[in-house]
Amino acid sequence: MNRTQKYISLLLERLPKYELRSYEHQTSLDQIRDRISSASDIHAELLYMYKVKGFTDFALSLMWIEDKLEKDSTKEESTIDEEMLVFSKFRQAIGDVSPSGQESVTTGTMFDLPGSQTVGSTPSPAQKSEFNLSSEPEPESLPPAQPSMDSIFGIAAPPVESVKQTSGGSTSDAQQEQSFALLLEKFLESVQSGNDDRTTLMSDIINECNTVLAAGSAADDYKQFCRSLIEFLQYISVNQYLDDVRVMNILSNIQDPFTQWARTETNNRTGVLDTVNETLRDFKTMFE
Repeated sequence: MNRTQKYISLLLERLPKYELRSYEHQTSLDQIRDRISSASDIHAELLYMYKVKGFTDFALSLMWIEDKLEKDSTKEESTIDEEMLVFSKFRQAIGDVSPSGQESVTTGTMFDLPGSQTVGSTPSPAQKSEFNLSSEPEPESLPPAQPSMDSIFGIAAPPVESVKQTSGGSTSDAQQEQSFALLLEKFLESVQSGNDDRTTLMSDIINECNTVLAAGSAADDYKQFCRSLIEFLQYISVNQYLDDVRVMNILSNIQDPFTQWARTETNNRTGVLDTVNETLRDFKTMFE
């Protein structure tokens, strides 16, 4: 990584992603950081991100920081103002809102937070010109954002027609499966620790299952897993079994095999989910 990549990568790592409502959005932020860190040409990567629908301001905020780094070779660590700006633009891009229910960003340009200026204030013309990108044309003259590039950074689920059979091993499928496995692992850890985010994570898992089933193109054993998992989670929620040790045992018995399945090449997955689906199919006998 060059100096700019290291600076921006560390900045993204410092963002309070735990404030994001969705685990998927937290994972997406990590994916963006990884992509920027490994890019052979970070400026080309930021221009590419600029074209992603909804991510124009987020990309511009990073371009602004890139430009500041080129002008000041002494800068080593991101400032709070820079982190606030980038995080607000990311939340705007993914449609996240703050706990108060209001959008966490203001309308305006990426220049709404230069120096000590407060969020939401309107910079004067002189301030705007101070932060113009020297190596690129003005933001108004950059190429228009494209209307249908939603899943480039894994932010939004791909449209139904673009999802291939899970058995076909498409890249988007593999990313979804591995993200799902991480979500399930996080849920198990939360249940074991009695954390307050258990119900939120459970809701995220159910939503993920419904997304897989709605696509209609996943492998049969994966769809069966999703249907059974939804039934199990709804059952323990209705009966208030979330703190029951039997729930922890069932989750422990399904989480590891599912993670192995998600990490296995599609051609070698036959039968891997069988024991998981059997456990979920018979889960009610554990509570009788």
